[in-house]
Amino acid sequence: MGEGRTMLDEDGELEARIRACVRSFYDHAKSDDLLGPVFCEHIRDWDRHLSTMDDFWSGALLGTDRYKGAPFPPHLKLSMDQRHFDRWRELWLVAAAAELPEPLRAKAAAMGEHMSHCWGKAHTVLSAPEPDVSGAPLI
Repeated sequence: MGEGRTMLDEDGELEARIRACVRSFYDHAKSDDLLGPVFCEHIRDWDRHLSTMDDFWSGALLGTDRYKGAPFPPHLKLSMDQRHFDRWRELWLVAAAAELPEPLRAKAAAMGEHMSHCWGKAHTVLSAPEPDVSGAPLI
């Protein structure tokens, strides 16, 4: 199974569909009123980013091991809230429905739902400013 291929994708068709899904998502996200400004401000090398996302989703959907990293921490520095993650999910589900065959479509949808919910909640908690407790009484 060399070069990140899996037994399920001998001819590379699923990898091609994942790449198409990633590109479809980002084509829509870049022009989206809510997500576009965030993505366009922070992504400098689109080719590199898309390649990284191809590797991430290939690993998530096919079990390949090309993606090396932690996907959540880079998002903490972005100015986002749950609305951004909800919109990401909406656009991801549209791209997955249009580009991915079953059962990858269902798996991508479930992962998108999970990521949007968990990442949105975690981002809200972890990026919130520390509360000012300077005047609070000591217990």
